[in-house]
Amino acid sequence: MKQPGMLELPVLGLLKERSMHGYELRKQLSAMLGPFWQVSWGSLYPTLRRLAKAGAVEKLAEEKPSKRRAKTASGSLNSGRRKTVYRLTAQGEALFTELLEETAAAVDADHFTLKLAFFRYLNPETRLALLERRRAYLQEKLGQFKTNLRDYRERIDSYTLSLQNHSMAATQSDIEWIDELIRAERSIEGGAPNPSNA
Repeated sequence: MKQPGMLELPVLGLLKERSMHGYELRKQLSAMLGPFWQVSWGSLYPTLRRLAKAGAVEKLAEEKPSKRRAKTASGSLNSGRRKTVYRLTAQGEALFTELLEETAAAVDADHFTLKLAFFRYLNPETRLALLERRRAYLQEKLGQFKTNLRDYRERIDSYTLSLQNHSMAATQSDIEWIDELIRAERSIEGGAPNPSNA
């Protein structure tokens, strides 16, 4: 993850769907967020500990089946190692909603990506507000690129110019994508059928 504290939202969101152990949680995070969001054990387990300490998740022990069953000192059968399974609590549910609905940090790419992955849990007005904030941020960024190019073009070498042009094209593409999401959101609000469900 890019910044400390960013894993809380996706961890809580995945645990909202079902309880999981750490390995499965890491696998689901990677599948959901893609290859650019490699989640290390060194960031996942401290996040789970923080969430458990805050009462947002609880740890449950689950017996892991073993091929060999050995007798313990007390004479009972030991069926194998225990795995820790994490389950969302009511407090975790409230924290997830609070993190998801918080709009101040929703404009940069990392925070926006995390929120978008759980948009289904937001009401339409909040989704639209987050999309419009992201679009305004991108439009401002595009304007800055254009200003820099106009003011410094003669001092920029060809590689830097190529990088600037690539960044402008990527930002413009992101704006078009956000515009599509906004149009789709407004059509849902207006009662039009969602084309993806047709």
